[in-house]
Amino acid sequence: MKSSTWAIVAVLTFGASAPALAGSYNNDFSSGVGAASLRESAVLDSGSVRLTPNVIDNLGSLVINDLDPGSVVTSFDASFTLAIGPGSTPPADGVSFSFGAPPPGTDAFGESGTWSGVAVVFDIFNNGETPTPPVIRVLWNGVQVAAAQGTLFSSGAFQPVTIHYDSNGLDVDFNSGGIVLTNVALSGGPQSGSRFTFGARTGSLSAEQRIDDVAISTTAVARARPAPVPTLAEWATAALAMLLAALAAMALRRRAVTGPGSSRRR
Repeated sequence: MKSSTWAIVAVLTFGASAPALAGSYNNDFSSGVGAASLRESAVLDSGSVRLTPNVIDNLGSLVINDLDPGSVVTSFDASFTLAIGPGSTPPADGVSFSFGAPPPGTDAFGESGTWSGVAVVFDIFNNGETPTPPVIRVLWNGVQVAAAQGTLFSSGAFQPVTIHYDSNGLDVDFNSGGIVLTNVALSGGPQSGSRFTFGARTGSLSAEQRIDDVAISTTAVARARPAPVPTLAEWATAALAMLLAALAAMALRRRAVTGPGSSRRR
């Protein structure tokens, strides 16, 4: 009775443990976008996702469904190919890969990505930022935390990108070592409800911007369930069990003090 009572009390107090989970999204876009949605100018075209055409004033996104509903992602690996071009001279504006709050409703992200979470920005147009494009920027909750310059415009040729996140930070590799960022710290890490999103934009200048061969895998931990509020009956059962345990302990102690076969004076 005593051990089972304390087990009940422990579950009521601390809740259930959180198992490790995993989610994934893999698509070569040969037959649709799967568990994702295309927003605004983004379309499935020639076996890839064209986020923007080479036309001014366009905005497009691929928004992937939540891979780990109700869980917190502790690490992820993402790979895809990215093609920028043809475009104007200079081309504009760029592409983003985000893991964070998705765009609201049916809206899309541009090259700046999510405002809440991590965004890897492939920035090809100079809007006055530092360092100047072409550059890959890492934004955390909308603030730049790392950047590395290099060539991003590819005249329409697809180039490989890999992104890894774990407790050591974020790693980015563009075009097989062409641009590399390592162990970029993200204070606090992603939050539950974050989603993977690709976005791109053109303004007064333009570029065709595409993604293909997307593969994403995650490791996640379910949020611990809050401890349930015990009912009056459960409290009464626990209290009675503890009272009986206390009385039993007192009886054993009294027997130990008086000893077997002892007698009282009259």
